[in-house]
Amino acid sequence: MTRAVLTLMSILAVPAWLGAQTPVDERRPAMADGIVEIENPAGSVKVIGWDKAEVWVTGTLAADAELELDGSGKRTEIEVESESHPSGGTSDLEIHVPAGSHVEIESFQADIEVSGVTGSVEAETMSGGISQSGAAREVSLQSANGSVEVSGARGRIQIEVVNGMVTVEDSSGTLEASTVNGKLVVTGGPFERVALESLAGGVRFDADLAAQGRLDIETVSGAAEIFVAPSIKADFSVSTFTGEIGNDLGVGPVQKEEFAFATELSFSTGSGGARITVETLSGSVHIRKR
Repeated sequence: MTRAVLTLMSILAVPAWLGAQTPVDERRPAMADGIVEIENPAGSVKVIGWDKAEVWVTGTLAADAELELDGSGKRTEIEVESESHPSGGTSDLEIHVPAGSHVEIESFQADIEVSGVTGSVEAETMSGGISQSGAAREVSLQSANGSVEVSGARGRIQIEVVNGMVTVEDSSGTLEASTVNGKLVVTGGPFERVALESLAGGVRFDADLAAQGRLDIETVSGAAEIFVAPSIKADFSVSTFTGEIGNDLGVGPVQKEEFAFATELSFSTGSGGARITVETLSGSVHIRKR
């Protein structure tokens, strides 16, 4: 069989929707602090905050998909409608919104990226990663299968992941994050309140706490590492059922419970103030100096 015939056969074998995407370029006026709702079953959604009082949608749609762009001013709705299953075609959208907007994104199978939004961001996808960067005052992100990254948030942060890593950096405020299979990594701060939960993944906390801040970490089988400044003023309470406890601060004896396998460590540094609590079933816990 000649190379020309093989090339022709490979072209004919490609699904028609791959070569028949429709370009999109639409605008609507919008308030500086309005609501922008976005739905895209599959593909990608990229949201960029800017200083203009309008929403601008560009990108490409799957062959059988249509874009519904409704509303103006206080609320703008952007929806990709498709008759096929999400895996049958993908639509890729880039959406500029007023920076102070409240942005809501829903998807079944799309990667989501948000940057420059100083209002609030809510994003949910069943299969895909989520990335948020910028000084948003409130962030709520959920992914069943995909990693989540947050950078620069300055307020309330909530993250839920089933299968995927969670990374929070250069952020501050309050943080609640959980994952079933994946590692949790937190840097930055200062944080007033942090609650981290992991079933099978490890936790690494290398961020600052406020003077009266609180850090709670719970894992089942994942290890927990907490990095603190030698001068920290905090009350520590650490327990593990079958794991080990390491303490580079060299304060407080590690104690075994008399009628159980659990190991506990409680101590204070300085005059106390911040509260750090770690509980794990079979994972190890290590408190390290920065």
